[in-house]
Amino acid sequence: MRHLREMHSKISEKISGLLKKEPEKLKRVVIELTNLCNLNCPYCLVGMQNEQKSVAHSALNREFGKIDMRLCEKIISDAKDFGISEAMLTFQGEPLLHERFAEVVEMTKKAGMLAVVFTNGMLLDADKARRIIRAGLDSVRFSVDGASEETYQVNRVGGRFSQVFANMRDMSRIAREEKSSVKIIWQFIALRNNEKEIPLARKMAGDIGVEFLVKPFAESIPALAASGTKYKREIKRKPCTDIYEMLCVCWNGDVVPCCYDVSAREIMGNIRDNTLREIWESAKYADFRARVKRARINPAAEPLLCKGCLRWSA
Repeated sequence: MRHLREMHSKISEKISGLLKKEPEKLKRVVIELTNLCNLNCPYCLVGMQNEQKSVAHSALNREFGKIDMRLCEKIISDAKDFGISEAMLTFQGEPLLHERFAEVVEMTKKAGMLAVVFTNGMLLDADKARRIIRAGLDSVRFSVDGASEETYQVNRVGGRFSQVFANMRDMSRIAREEKSSVKIIWQFIALRNNEKEIPLARKMAGDIGVEFLVKPFAESIPALAASGTKYKREIKRKPCTDIYEMLCVCWNGDVVPCCYDVSAREIMGNIRDNTLREIWESAKYADFRARVKRARINPAAEPLLCKGCLRWSA
């Protein structure tokens, strides 16, 4: 009997180690203002590398559109009521393609949440930058994967490095003029074709007064991965905890549990029909989280979306 109790205790300890504690509440809502984009980066669709031949943005296999402002207002209101503290105004697509982007920032700030955006920066100009800064944007990341025209145009197809660099420089200057605390970051994804330009990019960022961040590549195209280990992405051990940090709302209101669900395969509900809290607390969402949580104990039941994850591994 004692032997059985000791064995049961060891098994329980092992299972407890596999089942990480769930955070108390969500921190972030990801709002897709649009899934349209002015560029066509060849490695855009992270997570789809095992599903389709191309992972360029043009291969996104769902309907394209822009969010309705009333729907956007409901998402932000629901997020506030749910106690969410941050709105990420980027999912798929280029958020500055939405003509009322500055209004969304204002709406987010009035709700008492942080307003954060990732952008390729090509559509920015001085007037737009000033409006966005005055609206209260807290943080902006410019996705610029090269420090020369030749390299940048290979990675950010359809863009021009000289233009986006000037836009970063102008936004930094305007932020100082407006005495804004907005965090401006040059995000540089480390690839085999650009890793030699990282020191130059870091210096250029310093010259214009913006932060510089090297982001490891999620290897949707392994041949593009940086050659050394210095810039390799750290793979975390399942079970995934990202699903407790955020949820994502597509431009049409569909709610998905992960920013890797670019094709919206795991739709948990639609914000037009229910509140964010109701969707989060639904049986469908609870079942999804349970299957993710037990991925190492019962891998057969793990959601298909998670099986080819480039961030979490068994």
